[in-house]
Amino acid sequence: MALALALAACGPAVLVDQDVSFLVPLSQARTFLPVSGASGGRPLLSRALFDRLPALTVVDEPDALYGALSTVGVRLDACFKEGRQEQACRPQVRLVLQPVFDSADGPTTRDAAIHLFFSVTEADVKHVARELSLLRTQQSVTVAAGLTDAHPGFETAKWVEGARALLSPLLRAEKLVRTTAMSVHASNEAWIFSGLEISGDIITDIVVPTFPDAREGHVASTGGKDTLAITLDPLPVAEPKLPTLLQSATRRQATEADVTAAVEGLLRLENPEDHNPGTTDCASCHVVATTKFFLQRESPNLKLDSTSPSSAAYANSRNLRAFGYFFQAPAVSSRVQRETMAGRSELSRRLEQ
Repeated sequence: MALALALAACGPAVLVDQDVSFLVPLSQARTFLPVSGASGGRPLLSRALFDRLPALTVVDEPDALYGALSTVGVRLDACFKEGRQEQACRPQVRLVLQPVFDSADGPTTRDAAIHLFFSVTEADVKHVARELSLLRTQQSVTVAAGLTDAHPGFETAKWVEGARALLSPLLRAEKLVRTTAMSVHASNEAWIFSGLEISGDIITDIVVPTFPDAREGHVASTGGKDTLAITLDPLPVAEPKLPTLLQSATRRQATEADVTAAVEGLLRLENPEDHNPGTTDCASCHVVATTKFFLQRESPNLKLDSTSPSSAAYANSRNLRAFGYFFQAPAVSSRVQRETMAGRSELSRRLEQ
């Protein structure tokens, strides 16, 4: 009630999904929050850190990839949780980067990504969220609930300028605490998940959750639009039944009990209340959306209820994108939609305090 009254007095609408997490249209991704600093600003990701990560693709030169890195997504999180331990959550701003190149059909991405995690204060996140809401109202930007496409504010130059001015002060090099990467190879049929923890001048490889000896997660997916044919290496520990669903042939031969257990695990992976980046590996989470899409198509009698159905962007089993673009198609997984809803609720609650 306090938030509603405060916002009503100032004129803005209440916070909605797109103020917490939003996609940047590909046509503006290279200019909204420039990554490499080539335009004269400071780089969001230094070349030295970029070179520490596995090569994003095997078909592009490193210089071209680094120069093409663009901000395609932004997430504000007032309470980032990791692991099972009861501990204070961490406010952060996350940027989703993908290499964006020109093509005959317009800007397109490579099927690879880097995430940048900036440590900020709760006051920072609340200020940006509140001001984005005000800015949206001031510029008469109308948004709908849900997160399926680029933020409509990008159609208004003053909204773009205002959003950039609000976010840029939080994206300083000394605030960068983590970077993760999803690189692609083998003719867009295999991916590597990895990352780095950053503490001042100390940079260390991220240990894959649940795999104390692993620094990388590997996924192969060869089914295309026809069938599911996904393999994970290492095999998942948090939800060990998941592989039952990742191969259409394996699922058809599995017992009903095994399929039911695997589906329950799939839905837990989709639910941020059950799993977070500290309780499961990245690869398992990234195969959920396309697996769910194929299950809905191939086994319509399975109970796959959730708040957000997988979109048609996941009709290709090689789409492991959780938040970004599958070449030119927006791809937002059900888990990211649920995380966005939770983030919106958390920010609204904190703004009321």
